[in-house]
Amino acid sequence: MSLLKMVKPPVYLFLYWSVFLITGILLLFTGCGGSGGASVSDQSTASPVVLTGVFVDSAVQGLSYTTASQSGVTNEDGEFSYIQGEAVTFSIGDIQFPSVIAQTLITPLDVFSVTTVNDIRVSNMARLLQTLDHDGIQGNGITITDEAHNQAVGVDIDFAATDFSSQVEDLVANAGAVNTSLISEQDAIGHLNLTLGNMATTRGCTADSTKIGYTGTFSTLAHSVSGMATVIDDCTLKITQFNFDGAAPNVRFYGGINGNFADSEAFAIGERLDGRSYTNETILLELPEGKFVDDFDSLSVWCVAFSADFGNLRLEAP
Repeated sequence: MSLLKMVKPPVYLFLYWSVFLITGILLLFTGCGGSGGASVSDQSTASPVVLTGVFVDSAVQGLSYTTASQSGVTNEDGEFSYIQGEAVTFSIGDIQFPSVIAQTLITPLDVFSVTTVNDIRVSNMARLLQTLDHDGIQGNGITITDEAHNQAVGVDIDFAATDFSSQVEDLVANAGAVNTSLISEQDAIGHLNLTLGNMATTRGCTADSTKIGYTGTFSTLAHSVSGMATVIDDCTLKITQFNFDGAAPNVRFYGGINGNFADSEAFAIGERLDGRSYTNETILLELPEGKFVDDFDSLSVWCVAFSADFGNLRLEAP
C-alpha cells in the first residue's frame, strides 16, 4: 500500500467536514438576516396618532392652543389637535387658561377640574368667552377674533378674582365684538348650561306646582314659528318640535300673563334664538333665578328689538 493511499481518506474526510461546517455557518448568518427575522434596517417606529378634540361653551372658534407636539387655532367647530397623554393650553392673546390633559371634549369645567358651573372661575371664563363672541349670538357658536387677541396682549387676569369685571374692562370694550361690557353671570351660566345639557340640575328645582304637565302649542304669527311647550318642574320648560327661521334680530322666549309680553311683568327666558334656524328641535328652558312656572301662563317667541310676537301659546292642563 502506497503512502498516498494511506493519507487520502483522512484528507478527504477533513475537507468534507470543513465544507459542511462553513456551509452551516453561512446558512446561520443568512437565516438571521433573511426573511425569517427583521433586520435592524427593516425596523421602524410608528408615528403617534394625532387626535381631534373640541373646546365647548358652544363651539369656540379662534382660541389659540398649544400642546407638546401641536399648536394652532381652534376652527369653526372648536376643534384642536393633540396626541394622547399631552396637556393642552388655550389662550387669548397673553391670557393663558390653565393647562388641562387633552381629551375629546373640553369645557370650562374641565379647565378648572370642577363639576359645577357655579364655580366663580368657570362662570368668569364663560362670561369672557361669550362677551368676546364677535356677533354676540352664542347660539350660533362663539368666535374670538384677531382683534380680541391683539387687545389681550399684555393682559393678565385672575379668573377667581372678585374684581374680574374690572380686569377685563378695557379688553372687552375694545375687542370689536358686539358686547362692549361683560355679560352677566346669570346669562353666561344659562348659556353654558344649555350647552352642557344639564340646565335643570343647577337650581335643584322642586316639583310642587300644579302646572307640572301643562302644555301649549305655539301659534304661527311670523318667521315660521311652531312647536310645543311642556312644564317639567317648577322652573323648567321643555320645548319640542320647535321651528324658527332665525331671520330676525334679538329674539328670545318670553314669559307673560294673559298673552301680554310687553309689560313690566314679562321676562326673557334662556338665550337669544336669532343667528340660526331651528327645525324640529328640542330645547330645555330654565327660568331665570327667582322665577317659577306659577309666575306666568303664556309663552312667546318675542322679538325684543321690535316688540313683536312671532308666535305664542297658553300653558293649559292636558
